[in-house]
Amino acid sequence: MAMSDRCGQVDADAFHRTSALFEAKRAHLAQDAVKELAQDIVRRLSSVDRADRLAAAPAISQNEIAAFCDVLVQPTAAAALDFLHGLQDRGIPRDTIIHGYIAGAARMLGARWDADRTSFFDVAVGTGHLYALMRSLPSARPDVLSALPVRRNALFASVPGETHNIGITIAADTFREAGWDIDLQLDLDFAALTDHVRRTEPAIIGLSLSSEGRLADLVRLVVALRLLRPAAIIGVAPALAMSDQSIRKLADIDIIFRDARLALHDLDAMLRLRG
Repeated sequence: MAMSDRCGQVDADAFHRTSALFEAKRAHLAQDAVKELAQDIVRRLSSVDRADRLAAAPAISQNEIAAFCDVLVQPTAAAALDFLHGLQDRGIPRDTIIHGYIAGAARMLGARWDADRTSFFDVAVGTGHLYALMRSLPSARPDVLSALPVRRNALFASVPGETHNIGITIAADTFREAGWDIDLQLDLDFAALTDHVRRTEPAIIGLSLSSEGRLADLVRLVVALRLLRPAAIIGVAPALAMSDQSIRKLADIDIIFRDARLALHDLDAMLRLRG
């Protein structure tokens, strides 16, 4: 496979950006919050479309998965990206990479963690690299992006644990007045909200965050949403006292909304760009 072909299949910038964000998460969030992130990633990647996808996939030896895990827990992110490039150089297709190698490594990392054969630190590093690899792979559904400019609908939701919903309710009304179809979901817990996203498959997701104390909940939610809807535009409307920088250094989001009418303009510009 030519180098140009390989680079066309993997977004290395997205990989390194996501890896850096995950390192920031590990450095700034409480250990319990990082543990939840690692558990979420292991659980979601271990079970992603497993049954029907792997039925037709070639067998992958446990030794090869183990070697992949050993690469994933290395402190530097470059080794994981090199491993992915190596798979593509061998002609391994995207589905096999995701549903064979990545899902298999997630299961093995989880099993090693449960058996105390891998430390929490190594699992946190390894799951961060797995998540970054998923973010670097091209979408399997390019039709999602091509449909965005004509859909004009979005999911608006409060971050789990939020109790102040006036702002997002007003924003939803503003978008509806502008002709958008808004699915407004308030006061859902993490499991209910992620399940709603899985079922409804929104292309645009706006989240409300009213306090710094819920930043870890936002970070966890966005990681889950990125695994569920890789191509979605995800934005957050934060409290006035929160700085954009404090959010962007931890959360893998596309846009920050400070005003509903400006958000309409910004989203239209993003949709035109993506279209």
